[in-house]
Amino acid sequence: MYGAIVAMSVIVTTSYDTNLDSGRIAFWTVLTTSVFWLAHVYMRVVAAGFARPRKSFGVARRAMKFEWPMVQAALIPAAVLMLGSLNVVSYDNSIDLALWAGVAVLFGSGILVGKRDGLETRNCIIVGLINAMIGLLIVAMKIFIH
Repeated sequence: MYGAIVAMSVIVTTSYDTNLDSGRIAFWTVLTTSVFWLAHVYMRVVAAGFARPRKSFGVARRAMKFEWPMVQAALIPAAVLMLGSLNVVSYDNSIDLALWAGVAVLFGSGILVGKRDGLETRNCIIVGLINAMIGLLIVAMKIFIH
């Protein structure tokens, strides 16, 4: 979920740079999210302590796997941005579609988290809607700032 939020925020802010096409925005989206991913991995290694290097490598491997969904969540909006780069849709439409893809990722991940936690279907949908509202706040920022 966090990766989708980071990705959407990068898309909104970089979409105002007239020197960037949607392919470059996709690149910066994935790169920025990857940096956040590395920061989260590093944080887990630091939290485990550096006193035992062998333990740190194991912690790093587990943290990389655990935090990987952050990058995965950014790949969907980035892939949608590539539609603009390939001239399948216009630049503006690729930005809008990527943001809506981010909202969909947030909604879907909320449902999956609810199912993982054993919630009833109704409550899974509620969790998905709460997640989607965060994405809608980012969409609203783009609308009102632009």
